[in-house]
Amino acid sequence: MPTFDVVSRLDLQEIDNAVSNVLREIKTRYDFKGSETTLE
Repeated sequence: MPTFDVVSRLDLQEIDNAVSNVLREIKTRYDFKGSETTLE
């Protein structure tokens, strides 16, 4: 039976891009207007 290792690597630039996209989406979405939405 073959075995394999699972390796996870984080790309901090991709994480930063994802957070920026979410924050931009929160600011521009009509259904979030007037809400106190935060991202932690």
